[in-house]
Parts: sequence; structure tokens; C-alpha cells
Amino acid sequence: MTTTYDVGSVLWIIHTDRPGLMAYRVVEEITKKTLEGEQIQYLVQAAMPKSKIVKLESIKGQIFEESEEAKMRLIENATKAIDGMVVKIQKNVDKFFNNKKEEQESVQETIPKIQSISGELKPGYQWVTMEDGTKAQIKIPEIMK
Repeated sequence: MTTTYDVGSVLWIIHTDRPGLMAYRVVEEITKKTLEGEQIQYLVQAAMPKSKIVKLESIKGQIFEESEEAKMRLIENATKAIDGMVVKIQKNVDKFFNNKKEEQESVQETIPKIQSISGELKPGYQWVTMEDGTKAQIKIPEIMK
């Protein structure tokens, strides 16, 4: 199933060929009908001064129709990357500093303790107290619940 976009709508794209988020506006929809079927092509323009109009299909990345969806995916990606870094460095600590704790225990210790704190909490989020006492709302991946 092909996704359709309205001319004038804004698409939020997380690029895969280079890091970052960019907003593009759909400026043209081209429908081509042939014996093989119908093909729809979109032309978009980046939200930047003097940006050129390009084919949407030439942009490599994940497309979102809402900025909040793109934001949540960026947060999920960052969380995964940070978790991976912590696990990797913890392995180095265990290896080079002769810390003989089991890997499973060391990974669990790197994850902040979740506490119930009064205050306005967004749906799907939980309060977390960091090691320095800072309290933050974060979205806990389903796999960690």
C-alpha cells in the first residue's frame, strides 16, 4: 500500500544517510498512468532558504506526518544508542578494572531506579531519578517494563 500525501502538507524526515531531522513541504503531486498501472510521485521542498525542489523518493529516511511522531522516534533512537554505549563501557569497566560482577547485574545497575513522583506525568512516561538526584520524565521502552 502506497502512502499518499496532500499538496501543502509538511513531512518530517529523519535522514538515514546523515544524522538529523528535516521538514519538507509537499509542493507537487504527479500521477502517471501507464499500462502497468498508476504511479504517484511527490516533489518536496525543504524548510530552508533557497532550497531546491526534489523528488520525495530521492530522500533516504523515515517519513512522519507529525513532528511529535518524529520527535518520539528520535528519542527512542537516542535512548537505544545511549543504552548501547553504557553496556559497552560497563563491559570495559568489568574487564579492565577487574570488576567481577556478572554482566547481567552490571547492566541492571546502569539503569536508573524508577520512582513514583507527584507531578504532571505524560501518558506512557515514567519518572526517573538520575544518579545526581535529577528527576526526569522518560518513556520506558516496552521491553524494559
